[in-house]
Amino acid sequence: MILQSSSIPNVASASADASAALPAPVVLGHGPDCEPLGIQAQRLFASLPYAYRLSITRQRFPHVLDRIAAEWEAPRRLLQLMDELLIDQRGNRQGFPFESVLELTNLREYYLNEVHVGLRTQIETRRTPW
Repeated sequence: MILQSSSIPNVASASADASAALPAPVVLGHGPDCEPLGIQAQRLFASLPYAYRLSITRQRFPHVLDRIAAEWEAPRRLLQLMDELLIDQRGNRQGFPFESVLELTNLREYYLNEVHVGLRTQIETRRTPW
């Protein structure tokens, strides 16, 4: 059976009509006033396993990923930064959304368990009074 061109629906016009009716998706952190990630943070983001990439934090708080990338190679400073980000020392702060707190906590655990394996033991032995 051979179809004539008059019997084939015009898919291009149907999809154009459908896309015109849908609003454009809003992607957080990608607007004209969005703060871009630094090169160091981009490299860190790309090197992390997918589960630890701080996707939500990157979109909403790119400066945080820049700070983490700046301290990534200095374990003690990175852990101090992570504690400062996760624990409010100044008071009267709104804090991060739950999703960002979860991402930051997971990244901290990844850092201690996979990147600097012996660091957790060193920290725990220094905290014990014995």
